[in-house]
Amino acid sequence: MKILFLTPRDSKKNLGGVEGHVRILTEELERRGHSVKEISLDESTKVTPCSARSHLCKLQAWGYLWNKRDLFKWADVVHVHDVFWWWLPFGLLNLLGVWGDEGNRGLFKGSWRNLEDFRGMKRGRPAFITFHGWEGVCPPSWSAVLQKKLAAFLSDGTIGVGRFFEKWYGVETDRTVWGALAPKYTSFVSWSSSTQPKSVTSGFGRASVFLHEQKYGLVRKIVFLGRMEKVNGVEVLLKALDRKDGPLQRQRTVLFRFIFVGEGSYRKQAEKFGKVTGMVKDPQKYLVDADIVITSSYMSMLEAAAMGKPVIAIGNSELKEDYLNCHPLRKWMRVCKNSEELVGRIASLQLRKDAIRAAQDWAVGQTPERLADVYEGLWGTSTRRYKKVQEGIRRD
Repeated sequence: MKILFLTPRDSKKNLGGVEGHVRILTEELERRGHSVKEISLDESTKVTPCSARSHLCKLQAWGYLWNKRDLFKWADVVHVHDVFWWWLPFGLLNLLGVWGDEGNRGLFKGSWRNLEDFRGMKRGRPAFITFHGWEGVCPPSWSAVLQKKLAAFLSDGTIGVGRFFEKWYGVETDRTVWGALAPKYTSFVSWSSSTQPKSVTSGFGRASVFLHEQKYGLVRKIVFLGRMEKVNGVEVLLKALDRKDGPLQRQRTVLFRFIFVGEGSYRKQAEKFGKVTGMVKDPQKYLVDADIVITSSYMSMLEAAAMGKPVIAIGNSELKEDYLNCHPLRKWMRVCKNSEELVGRIASLQLRKDAIRAAQDWAVGQTPERLADVYEGLWGTSTRRYKKVQEGIRRD
């Protein structure tokens, strides 16, 4: 199949949950013999920097997309990842069959005898949507809800990364996925303790940790993994660390050392409490030595669990709580609502080894093959129907 992805940022050049999802999926699809091309929003706006919400940015993105219209004619499948507003006018054009095959030009050209024919004719190309995450505002704005509903209406099928979309956006997705891990994570469980990579460059500082172990008796090494934005709860962690008389500050037998693996608007505040690495392509080397991982995004939760690390997540809004509670890893991790709960968990977290291993087993089961199977299954039904109707129209 010839597959066209529409993405927020180029998955080959950028780091993040959506980009990782698309990159892992693309590699597996190409391994299976599919041809995959990608149009990204950041490519459309790189000439004139602008806000993603500005009218100039919308016009710029739509113009860029129009100039790429030949790719829509090339593709057997168009699949959109989290770029709903810039897809909407082109979804409408697709509805009218602007880039349909000869003889199948949409709703108003050709004949249709029943609902099955209508479904096959109403779009120039089979088009699909994956809903990733949320916008960080609770409750979602009316425009965010409307965009998702329109995007679902204009698609032949939907995939949700998580199960919170129906409650918060009124959109029931056709398939649910939880992301996938790069192969290097799925092989981690086979490493012996003697061959696990040691993070001599992890930022915890082995010499200083050793000296503190002699003085305090225990050093607990904690990694915050993810974008340092409010949506991931980093401000809750920083508030906990900034308390002069909190449980962490009162500890005399345990030294807590923090490293922040990520980038974002809270970087300056985070630098007061530990090393900040910025965005990294491979967080694995920072996770190896961690005693606890604090993260609140699906991809990072998978990576931490696959490394056999206890996970604490921060549900700092009702929507974020639902986002975390619906995840299969929820039964093996802890979710905190505020800084008081968080410091208590950090200071006293104890998880049984069988619980950590169960979480690890589930996480490493989220393979690229499994993810690609879901996408191919969704595409297969609609593309077969699309081709069947095309053939019928040509015979007529």
